[in-house]
Amino acid sequence: MVSGADKLRTIRKALAEAGVFDPAFEAKEIIREYTGRPMPLTGDITEAEEKAIDEAVSRRLEGEPLQYIFGKWEFYGLPFLVGEGVLIPRPETELLVDIAAKRLGKGSTVLDLFSGTGCIPISIAKTVGAKCYAVELYDAAFGYLTRNIALNGADVTAVQADALDGTLFGDLRFDAIFANPPYVTEAEMRELPANVRREPETALFGGRDGLDPYRAMIPAWAGRLKDNGFMAVETGETQGEAVSAIMRENGLLPEIVRDYSGHDRVVVGERPGGNM
Repeated sequence: MVSGADKLRTIRKALAEAGVFDPAFEAKEIIREYTGRPMPLTGDITEAEEKAIDEAVSRRLEGEPLQYIFGKWEFYGLPFLVGEGVLIPRPETELLVDIAAKRLGKGSTVLDLFSGTGCIPISIAKTVGAKCYAVELYDAAFGYLTRNIALNGADVTAVQADALDGTLFGDLRFDAIFANPPYVTEAEMRELPANVRREPETALFGGRDGLDPYRAMIPAWAGRLKDNGFMAVETGETQGEAVSAIMRENGLLPEIVRDYSGHDRVVVGERPGGNM
């Protein structure tokens, strides 16, 4: 057997040499996942634990995302199943749920587009008590969406369809529409780390300037908001003004919300009461 401290140092060194962005964090997560013990780890790890850890490290060194290796990840304090074919939930996306928690109440009607794992609508449903609808086109991602709804016992209706089809759900109108669309630019796609390139391109690439989904989505759905309803969309860190302009063109009053690093992260566009 080997001590937990020695194993942690070995993993951290291997991940650092492979160019992993935060090797200390990932080494701790791997140790925690396969020992089931809190950090800092004291004592030795068993042979079975070491075998599982070594397999996970090997997969990580081959470029597989840590979240795919674990098969799960936490978002807004809730568990989500993840794997090949679905975008991994990220902390910055939690801003969308924060906005929902501040602006919506129990019984609100909410739509989420490009739903992926369902982390946004599920978290909103559980946090706010809203009735949520989720739209996801691709088979693998839709499978994760439906399983995560069941896992979390959330009041979310999932529909497999094109998120750009603004005719979905008949004449139903929404208090809020959320989306984390693909927004990575053509140039940025060439610079993505190996682990991010393992995530589906359909959930990442937003066209040459990253704005193609907004140009189609906002006109398709802005008219489906109730008076004084709002649309909140995640953006790339330099795209706030461009997305705001698209919202204004479609009758919404936009406001840019920046993340904790001061970068553009969400644009919230409100539909004025009685003006559309």
